[in-house]
Amino acid sequence: MAGTTIADNGTVERAVDEALSLAGLDAITPETLRPLRGMAKTDMFNRLAPDRHKAAEAHRAFIDLMLNAVLAGELTAKDGAEDVLAGLHERGIKTCLMTGFDAAVQDALLETLGWRDMVDLTVAQSGTLRGRPYPDLILSAVIQLRVDAVQRVLVAGDTVNDLLAGTGAGAGHVIGVLGGAHDREHLRSAPHTAIAADLKDVLGNLS
Repeated sequence: MAGTTIADNGTVERAVDEALSLAGLDAITPETLRPLRGMAKTDMFNRLAPDRHKAAEAHRAFIDLMLNAVLAGELTAKDGAEDVLAGLHERGIKTCLMTGFDAAVQDALLETLGWRDMVDLTVAQSGTLRGRPYPDLILSAVIQLRVDAVQRVLVAGDTVNDLLAGTGAGAGHVIGVLGGAHDREHLRSAPHTAIAADLKDVLGNLS
């Protein structure tokens, strides 16, 4: 969601730094964080912290910080996102919002933005589903939405981990979306079927 349908306005990076600080860990550089964007946040903090205890502490702090940020209105809909979701609905195309955030943060976002009824499904990492770059979230959506063939699925995201997940799941269309966490060079380094300028461009690819 963040970076593709949601503008995080730098909130995620600030929350990561503060969460690490609250756990007694050093801040990291944007270069260190960039390849981890799009991952499930449990996996991200496991990579950033020296041990699982510190990782769990930082992750809990991150969730609280993100919930506060959502309630404060720091995360906003990206330009055109609601139009694209409405356009997909009008075409009878089922939609699913996936995220590296925890379900609590995702639910708060949906409630704050009023998006709960705009999509058919939302999924986040859980005890049984691994987050990106693994394909679990996409395959779970295929099952829950009763999609006949995964080749009919289009996955769009702003990070390399989104593209890796889409490719691993066998999606027929795997589209990198510019304007988020990863630039064109990074997105082109991952397997994909197209690079889109923005979400509206993704919708145009369906015409």
